[in-house]
Amino acid sequence: MRTKQRTHIVFSLLLIAALQACNTLKYIPEDETLYTSYSIQVKGKLSTYDKGAIKEALSSVIQPAPNKKIMGIRLGLWARQRVDRGDAKFYAEWINKKIGEAPVYMTSVKLGSIEMLIDNRLNNLGYFYPEITSTKRPGKHTGAINFTVTPKKRLMITSYKYDAVGIPLLDSIINSFVEQRVIINPREAFNLYTLKESRSILANKLKDAGYYYFNPDYLLFIADTLASNKPNTAILNLRVKEKTPQSALAQYRISDLTVYPHYTLLSDSTGNELDTSTYKGVRFIQDDNFFYPEKMYPYLLIKEGGLYNKKEALYTSRRLNSLRTYRYVSIRFSKDSLFTDGLGTLKSNIYLAPLKKRSFRAEIEANSKSNNFVGSVFSLEYLNRNIFRGAESFSLKGKIGYEAQFSGGELSNLNTFETGLSAEYRVPRLVAPFNFQESFRYSLPKTKFRLSYELIRRVQYFSLNSFLALYGYQWDVNAYVTHSLNPISVNFINIRNRTPDFLALLDQNSYLLRSFQQQFIPGLSYNYQYNKLMLNDQRSKFLILFNADFAGNLFGLLQQTDNSTDRKTLFGVEYAQYAKLDVDVRNYFDLTQDTRLVSRLFFGYGLPYGNSESLPYSKQYFSGGPSSLRAFRIRSVGPGNFVSNATNASDSFFDQTGDIKIEANLEYRFPIYDYFKGAVFADAGNVWIKNGDEQNSFRGEFSDSWYQEMALGAGVGIRLDVEFIVIRLDVATPIRKPTNTSDFSWQNSFDLGNNNWRANNIIWNFAIGYPF
Repeated sequence: MRTKQRTHIVFSLLLIAALQACNTLKYIPEDETLYTSYSIQVKGKLSTYDKGAIKEALSSVIQPAPNKKIMGIRLGLWARQRVDRGDAKFYAEWINKKIGEAPVYMTSVKLGSIEMLIDNRLNNLGYFYPEITSTKRPGKHTGAINFTVTPKKRLMITSYKYDAVGIPLLDSIINSFVEQRVIINPREAFNLYTLKESRSILANKLKDAGYYYFNPDYLLFIADTLASNKPNTAILNLRVKEKTPQSALAQYRISDLTVYPHYTLLSDSTGNELDTSTYKGVRFIQDDNFFYPEKMYPYLLIKEGGLYNKKEALYTSRRLNSLRTYRYVSIRFSKDSLFTDGLGTLKSNIYLAPLKKRSFRAEIEANSKSNNFVGSVFSLEYLNRNIFRGAESFSLKGKIGYEAQFSGGELSNLNTFETGLSAEYRVPRLVAPFNFQESFRYSLPKTKFRLSYELIRRVQYFSLNSFLALYGYQWDVNAYVTHSLNPISVNFINIRNRTPDFLALLDQNSYLLRSFQQQFIPGLSYNYQYNKLMLNDQRSKFLILFNADFAGNLFGLLQQTDNSTDRKTLFGVEYAQYAKLDVDVRNYFDLTQDTRLVSRLFFGYGLPYGNSESLPYSKQYFSGGPSSLRAFRIRSVGPGNFVSNATNASDSFFDQTGDIKIEANLEYRFPIYDYFKGAVFADAGNVWIKNGDEQNSFRGEFSDSWYQEMALGAGVGIRLDVEFIVIRLDVATPIRKPTNTSDFSWQNSFDLGNNNWRANNIIWNFAIGYPF
């Protein structure tokens, strides 16, 4: 079941509950008051960001949490009350299972205990001796609590040092860590949580050097305020605790490595009756050669005779998990013996519990689009996760769907039937003439082979047959960077059954005609992703997406001709030639703990050359829609200052695409109440074509004055952001748009009382997930 279908189900259940949940307060005992909210006020000379950080830190210690509202109703409490009374329907039981809450009464809130927790949390952040007050505000049926906090000046660290323990290698590693100022920085505020994180990082560095039994609790930070000659400052001392056991101060080597490739959790699958084979010193114990040892060995970074390394163990676990053959991967180490030189030895066992080898999956997707298309798609997929006993996967997927457009509440003539079949074979290693396996230690590179066929029948216009053959790679450099390279990609698109309406549309638009002429696309593509959105400790986080797509380059070089006007063909078919590059840069900047400024810049450039005068239609850019320019309907902007004169809205759906796209978005996101979030946004952008046609009034060509042809819109939005889904509603209006005079004009009047003005200028966007 797809996300959109789940959304409709969730929305329906919430609506039923909202209609029935009239009043949860009538079930509250007469001598109790429901605890519904609290507030935290931070006083003192602090920045807005610091106050926000303190509020967020203190929110987690205020327990119990008050009962919450969703859509103005305490759904969690209502569902729990229905279940407790024994008259819950299926939807109340479902809501109770997801978000059910027991009633929280004011009498259960102990202010003295909470104030002690607040004081402790502020001390941990470096705010010592704060002033804390709290008051209860009980009402007739509900009550709230106010907390007021006045922190004193924050303790600052002036310098730090390490007290050596006397073991040269261990002292060298810790000294190097201190000198590099990892996490701990002088002249920064004292923060217990930062120090704990620093201890964990340092302990992991020692584990990577073979100190298997060393853990963060053996490290001690002492903030010495008496040794500092400045008020409200301290010198930080780092030392190893005196009672640290000798086993934690010794290095360990791997003496034995055993792998169980077909381990089962419910029964003992490590018995003597299983087959044992040895490959390059590693023992593999399994039945029926579930996984060939020579294929698994390259995934193991743990080596017999090498020093224990926590990072290599984690990388080995990540590599085995990424095979997607196993549901459970466990690497266990146990002490073996001691060498005469004082080095310890460890045995290592790797237990791998496989997923079911074969599976079938059926999906039904219902969807609706901002251009009034609605429809559904049914798909069926077969998957074999270990087809050749080396974690090679094979999938076969078929789909069938139908989509129709409604205009003014009535079904239009524009409808689409689609069906397709695709087969994909994935190998968790490089399939290439050269061996680069040692270059990929963080994760496994993957090789994919894909063949697919798709038929799209747009009844009013044409039938499209698309054949695709692809060979490519994907790999992760680290937790932030992902590469994808498809050196071979062959796409053949055959358009048949062209109707008179479609032919007339092509006659009126030479650019569109060229777009549909060359549909044989041989080439290669490359994708790069840099993603740091998961770093919650940074105020500014970036996401960068870069794509490069080239077609006909290699064949063009091999088929050099004396006459530059000759059209080049392959197997008698003229092929497309172009280079297409685009970059999408997004920044997420936390203004406070609860508010965020999100900016996005997209630039895409397609250069048709040789055989091609424009990009193939399937490769062109478009602008407008719920994740683009939200003040304009999908595919309704550009190219350039073009304005469609088509009487049928479906006709302009084909026109407004281009070879070049520039788009910028700015959105301010803020909380409203509980799960409800708000946004104020502005979008700007357009698309252009590379090669215009002087004999046709349709131009839209990119020029030096492109910035004067930027459409601009603005609006507001509201989002229901719960843990498992985001439902978004944005409303926007054009601020600057193209006109029939081949120019752009600013919106100089906002006639909200005029029905005709609202129909043309108020654009509603309902979508799932954030726009970017």
